[in-house]
Amino acid sequence: MTASAAPHSWPKIGEFDVAHLGIFDFTGNFREKRIDASAFQTALKSGWHFIDALPFWMHDETCFEDRGFIDESVAIDEAAIRPYPFEPGACLAIGEYSGPSAAISPRATLTRIVDKAAGMGFQAIGGFEFETIFLDETGPSLREKGWKGVAPAFTENRCWSGVAPAADAAYFAEVQEKLRAAGISLNHHCMELGPGCVEYTLGPDPIVKAADDAALFKTFTKAMARQHGLTACFVSQLDDSFPGLCGHINMSLRTADGEPVFYDESDPYKLSKTGRAFLGGIVALTPELMCMFASTVNAYRRLRPGNWAPRAANWGIGNYTCGVRVVTHNAKETRFEFRLPGADVAPHTATAMMLAAGLWGIENDADPGEPVDGNGRLAEVSPDHALPISLEEAGHRFAKSDAAKALFGEAFVQHYAARCAAESAAFHAHVSPFELARYLETS
Repeated sequence: MTASAAPHSWPKIGEFDVAHLGIFDFTGNFREKRIDASAFQTALKSGWHFIDALPFWMHDETCFEDRGFIDESVAIDEAAIRPYPFEPGACLAIGEYSGPSAAISPRATLTRIVDKAAGMGFQAIGGFEFETIFLDETGPSLREKGWKGVAPAFTENRCWSGVAPAADAAYFAEVQEKLRAAGISLNHHCMELGPGCVEYTLGPDPIVKAADDAALFKTFTKAMARQHGLTACFVSQLDDSFPGLCGHINMSLRTADGEPVFYDESDPYKLSKTGRAFLGGIVALTPELMCMFASTVNAYRRLRPGNWAPRAANWGIGNYTCGVRVVTHNAKETRFEFRLPGADVAPHTATAMMLAAGLWGIENDADPGEPVDGNGRLAEVSPDHALPISLEEAGHRFAKSDAAKALFGEAFVQHYAARCAAESAAFHAHVSPFELARYLETS
């Protein structure tokens, strides 16, 4: 897996007029403030503060715990400052809580796992692959329709079509140019399964930047769609008439000197001992850590018959039907493609899960077992490798996981399990049209 160089020069301090400074929350959204250059200079020199509510912030703009929120210190990652592609003379800067919330924040948690990898002599490289459905809808039209009967854009689209990219070339070129301007490398994009569906594969980078890029890709793609009167949808399962949407993570390890460590020409599957153990950790821990990459109720609807999504923590060589697709074309390109996450994935939390599970595998010499030969969606799964079927179940398993507590800390596990419980409770408190249609006249 070859990491790409940044396609531009990062801005230097003082080369911009305004900064968009923010923090990634648990939903993967970038919560920011637009501040002028002098205020940003002061923040860099003397520190910044942000309300400590973000770890408790939910999709519906509420907090799952009501508490006495206060300002908390924030550390600005100067190495991550990048151009802001929507405003000339502007930059984007990423902060992380540096007080008590650091123990439960997604990007800070990923950074700790990256530091652990460095202590073991490894650096992680990765990149995300997303499917999105573009809707011929705006915010007002979606609300007028009650989120039902939504109309896709690119209605004549076919999977891997050459017509749709040509017909809408100007729009797709604009998307790529905006991403490039923000330092997000786009490996490729193509039309996917059905009206409105497009796949984007981001180029590989050091894993924290890869997670930053993935979250910002979603933010910027949604913003550009809105500018054109469209909506970019990253819901894992929009409804029964649309395909499930992926948020795959590709990952590999290198030595501190940059040498790939997963490949072994002499192995029947071209995997090194380290690679097999890393893979074994992912296979072993996915069932109990699943809520870290499937953190919405909707994410579990994608993992069902009728979709291309895998349904088990299994693996195969080049096998698109398995939870982990192992690619071993050569040493530099050898990587693990984690295919279970959906498009609603929160990149930092999911990446922390995958990397931590793999490192656990190396520490414990985990055996991934034999690869699946054939349809991994239909392969027999042992009870200990069965995946949770709901966010509620996944949250319960995570809360009880000794591995999770060892990898992420007791505070993180308790906090994240409480988030999952709150999200699940919000869903169960809602009476759906399905229930009324099914039971109102027949009960």
